[in-house]
Amino acid sequence: MSVKKCDAVVLGAGPAGYVAAIRLAQFGKSVICIDEDNLGGTCLNWGCIPSKALIAAGHFLDQVRHASDMGFTVADPELDLDKLISWKDSIVKRLTGGIGMLFKKRGVEWVKGSATIQGPNTLSVQSEEGVVTIQARDIVLASGSEPAGIPGFDFGDDVWSSTEALSPKELPSKLLIIGGGVIGLELGMFYQQIGCQVRVVEYTDQILPGTDPELVKVVHRRAKKMGIQIHTGAAAQGFSKKGGCLSVEVKVGEKAEYFDADKILLTTGRKPRTTGIGLEKVGVKLNQRGFIEVDDQCQTKVPHVWAVGDITTGPMLAHKGSAQGLVAAGAIAQKPGVAWDDKIVPSVIFTDPEIASAGLSEAEAKGLGYEIKVGRFNFGANGRAMALHATDGMVKVVTDAKDDRLLGVHMVGPSVTDMISEAVVAIETGLTAEDLALCIHPHPTLAEVVMEAAEDVHGLCVHSVK
Repeated sequence: MSVKKCDAVVLGAGPAGYVAAIRLAQFGKSVICIDEDNLGGTCLNWGCIPSKALIAAGHFLDQVRHASDMGFTVADPELDLDKLISWKDSIVKRLTGGIGMLFKKRGVEWVKGSATIQGPNTLSVQSEEGVVTIQARDIVLASGSEPAGIPGFDFGDDVWSSTEALSPKELPSKLLIIGGGVIGLELGMFYQQIGCQVRVVEYTDQILPGTDPELVKVVHRRAKKMGIQIHTGAAAQGFSKKGGCLSVEVKVGEKAEYFDADKILLTTGRKPRTTGIGLEKVGVKLNQRGFIEVDDQCQTKVPHVWAVGDITTGPMLAHKGSAQGLVAAGAIAQKPGVAWDDKIVPSVIFTDPEIASAGLSEAEAKGLGYEIKVGRFNFGANGRAMALHATDGMVKVVTDAKDDRLLGVHMVGPSVTDMISEAVVAIETGLTAEDLALCIHPHPTLAEVVMEAAEDVHGLCVHSVK
């Protein structure tokens, strides 16, 4: 058994953990980062990056199929699944390799293995070389999350998690997705685009629960137009095998229905990975939902034990985890003014069309007692959107009616996942709708829609007719 000593040890090398480790090293700390899998965590290996690569491929295929609208005659494209997955994996490999290079350049040591906390300053790692004991003044917990199952649908050959759905050996003719949230809709639209028949079963009364219904309506309409069959207010009860096919029992209202499928994709959410890592040995406790609560510097109630990313309360988003990783590193290095501000954590959904939000929705603002004014503008009146053959969607600006301050900006349409950053900056800096409207936006661009929606708050939008 070997012993290693350092200033800080980070448990987990996902977007929260590896960012914390690199920033700590930048601040002059000696750092060890522990992870049992590849660098980059779920996001780079089995989540954000591989899914967006496949989604981009699906969009490209869809564009080719509609090339005739622009005057191009193109032969029906054929999919080489193995080559597609290999291309996706090459992107993942480049990014995870990049983290390894950054670790090497910054002097961060990666210990590959499964770790458990043994005490306030000690961890034990079961690695390929044997047991390694690591001693550090500060421990940063960044163990991430994992798919959450439901009774009757154990993960296996018949029931996929998102991990299996991102590396299929062959395409199912019929794919039934349980859970119409972000992961289910993103992957569902991809599979429909590449030729599968997709059916989505969602327990709540709308797909993408928790998202502004006005934005969801656009995506729902597009999904149905693509041929995706959607059942809301529906609960999957179980499944059985009949020949080479799966029969899935779904309760829709008070009626039981049976749907055939070749594979089931279970996307009913994720849960924090907080069990089996020894939290009880240092007195770190979980809240009722199984998350670790932290202060505004991402420190737990135990001194020198910090937590960042999916294991903490709040949205399970890579950029939220990375931001927390920077805060924890700054706090450990005793940098002045470091604090976690979760007022504006943008949300992005890579459906077709995309959805992006920052700040308060209409319902949230009203619930907090604000008197609001709302401006809207549709991509259908935007020249750049027309040229891109992508006119579905709109931008909605929510303001405080008393002082015109921006409370929230919500978008559905082409490339809105890139456009939302303007809204984040505007809300964070306290800009008003008038400020946003007076900022000259280049023409012809998609971002003009943001300016026009801000103008619409005051009924002064040039290109709309009420």
